[in-house]
Amino acid sequence: MASQFATTPLTLNVKPCPAPSNGVHRFIFHAACRAIEAGMKEEQAIEIIEAMMTRPPNPASEVEDALRSARGERRVPTVVWPAVNHEQIEAITHDNAKILDLWRSWRRVWSQESHAEKIIDRLFPGNPWLCVGQTNRSFRTQRREDWRGHLAGYSLIVPSPMISETGLTKNGRLSQHSLANTGPRRYLIIEADSGDLRQQAAVIWHLAKIAPLAAAVFSGGKSLHGWFFCEGESEERLFKFMQYAVYLGADPRMWLRSQFCRVPDGHRSDNKNSDALKRCGWNDIPPGRQAMLYFNPQAIL
Repeated sequence: MASQFATTPLTLNVKPCPAPSNGVHRFIFHAACRAIEAGMKEEQAIEIIEAMMTRPPNPASEVEDALRSARGERRVPTVVWPAVNHEQIEAITHDNAKILDLWRSWRRVWSQESHAEKIIDRLFPGNPWLCVGQTNRSFRTQRREDWRGHLAGYSLIVPSPMISETGLTKNGRLSQHSLANTGPRRYLIIEADSGDLRQQAAVIWHLAKIAPLAAAVFSGGKSLHGWFFCEGESEERLFKFMQYAVYLGADPRMWLRSQFCRVPDGHRSDNKNSDALKRCGWNDIPPGRQAMLYFNPQAIL
């Protein structure tokens, strides 16, 4: 009778990873425990566990965090974010109900082809290091000019220039996507993923009364990303702004300086076909396009 366990070349004996959204996080912790028991080095364990997973780590440090927990190490205290105020979101939506329609009127002057190259040129002038990827596990950092002609086919980008091609992760691994090689913030991304797109657009527009909104980008799925220009602002002021955004339903994970967001006018790597924009009257966006819905270059100093 065949064994129900899968054995890796380094004898990490665990059951196969379940399908996405069906207990992957529990699988990761179980595999981490087995790796610690087997005396594996962390780099080996991370490589093996990630190869067995049926989805990318979320967050990117998910496997490292599981290994830390399996060793019984205490995590660094995390930021306590405010609870979402749904009544306030409803009031803001009522006051800004037509914003998505106004953005649609602006977008009509654009053609069907992707404008990712032109947009990135405006968002990141010069030739900075940019970290771009298809997934959280498939990425590369190189100069903007080396990306030229290819960005329309990519999904993810770090919204601030990198300071070097590589840096060390928290666990001492050399990587092209680490906090250590991420430069000072240029944009703070507000992912307003609470409610439908009309509600999200209303929240982003409300926040634009507080901070300069350079762009609004559709994720290709169910959320909007607001690109707020923040170069030179203090972390204290930005953190207060982020707290208020979370209070209005924003995803707190976007506070991490090295967190990926969506390439404006790029393409989802999973080819997800969402009708979220069509339900709001946008019928001319190609499937999978992470469409730039709003752009204000005057917000970029």
